[in-house]
Amino acid sequence: MEIPEGLEAVSPEWLSAAVQGVAPGARARSVEVVDVHSGTTGRARLAVTWERGDLPSAVFVKLPPTEALQRTMVVETGMGAREARFYREVARTLPVRVPRALGSWWTEDRRAYLMLLEDLTSSGCAFPEFTSGADLAVVRSALEGLARLHAAFWASPRFDTDLAWIDPPMHSEMGPQLVARGVAQFGSDQPDAFHAMADLYTRHGNAFARRLAAGPRTLMHGDPHLGNLFLDGQTVGFLDWACVCRGPGLRDVAYLLCASVETDLRRAEEEALLRGYLEALATAGAPAPGFDDAWREYRCFAAAGWVASVATFALGDALQSAEVGRRAVARANAAIADLGTPALIRSDLGLGG
Repeated sequence: MEIPEGLEAVSPEWLSAAVQGVAPGARARSVEVVDVHSGTTGRARLAVTWERGDLPSAVFVKLPPTEALQRTMVVETGMGAREARFYREVARTLPVRVPRALGSWWTEDRRAYLMLLEDLTSSGCAFPEFTSGADLAVVRSALEGLARLHAAFWASPRFDTDLAWIDPPMHSEMGPQLVARGVAQFGSDQPDAFHAMADLYTRHGNAFARRLAAGPRTLMHGDPHLGNLFLDGQTVGFLDWACVCRGPGLRDVAYLLCASVETDLRRAEEEALLRGYLEALATAGAPAPGFDDAWREYRCFAAAGWVASVATFALGDALQSAEVGRRAVARANAAIADLGTPALIRSDLGLGG
């Protein structure tokens, strides 16, 4: 199906044809764009009047961003096309709450994509407050969801067959470049752990990335920070699957706890939360590692949330507000310092003290 080049091309006729796979015979009478935003990807809300078909009157659309740097990043990393494929081929099978898809499309060169998704606000869902860390109930529910997700795909042979297109966690030259940019922009205000990690990542980026992708492979969300969670009643759901990947599930756990949970709460609860995740993983049927082994990996994987936080903040307000970025970097700095992450990764890479 031809992908519209912009929202103005999402006509009633196009939309009617687009939803035939989920609602045969449905027909849209009118389509109105009621909200537009461009960040990591382009986003819009449509108000739709249907003549036929029991479909929602509010539809959420994801498509390429309008800003040049963001568009370049999305194309280089394949984020948009990856998420569109996820919604078509994987989303319906997951044991966690995700936005329902009416349809998704992408081109082989990854430059164009479009997703028609459930409008979560219209569905009655809520979103955790983005400017502060997640509270304990949200974190527990999110970890339970991650455990179910990871258990369902633990060491799955599908990664060699129909899910072979799902790659290890993303890594490109852009990551070290953005961290170096962050050092230049705001490094003078950062603690020693920040500089130790930045030096390690910018000098040894490929080896660093391989270490953070090592471990039993499962399906990972890849970017489970607070802004990518929503609440359906008391249950946490996961949105924004542009970084979906295969790799060690504990990386998702560390990413969430070290970048999105306020430092005092993380320090008080992280061991108990990790034990709870491991118990949920075992209950769901996966061979959960022992706590000591898991704790060591968790300490290492704290680096993933740090890299994401610093790289995002280095882009200024292109992806999120400066205050949100500043808070995330502060939480991630505290985590890698508390957990001794830079020294642990140096040791694992054979780089000495």
